[in-house]
Amino acid sequence: MEAAAVRRPLALTMVGAEIPVLVTAELEYQAADPYAITAVFHTDAGQIRWVFSRDLLDEGLVHDVGDGDVQVAPSSDDLGEHSVQLRLSSPDGVAVLETAADVILDFLERSYALVPPGAESSYLGLDNALTSLLDR
Repeated sequence: MEAAAVRRPLALTMVGAEIPVLVTAELEYQAADPYAITAVFHTDAGQIRWVFSRDLLDEGLVHDVGDGDVQVAPSSDDLGEHSVQLRLSSPDGVAVLETAADVILDFLERSYALVPPGAESSYLGLDNALTSLLDR
């Protein structure tokens, strides 16, 4: 049986490109890995996976957050439409991608229905793993 999961297709626009570059992706959240979100970006070269904290994505709806390879920040356009920017850094360069904030909020709300905030540790199965190790 597959672990309980939430998935959400995502359309993003690359910020700063001379012409709009659309990027498709999918956000994944699994109860078996309750602190993490995986973003799978679909490119001509294949899939690129980034794993980062669910809290990072949540906090990024409200204020700039992140010190490492993934940074998240709220944004809005001239019409007041709220969006979220993901800044992804790698040795190959930096990409800033933007998507609608309501899409991110919907995904997060569905992940919280699966594993409520603060209850993540109860989904890790550490007790069972420790018992198994100690019984050997």
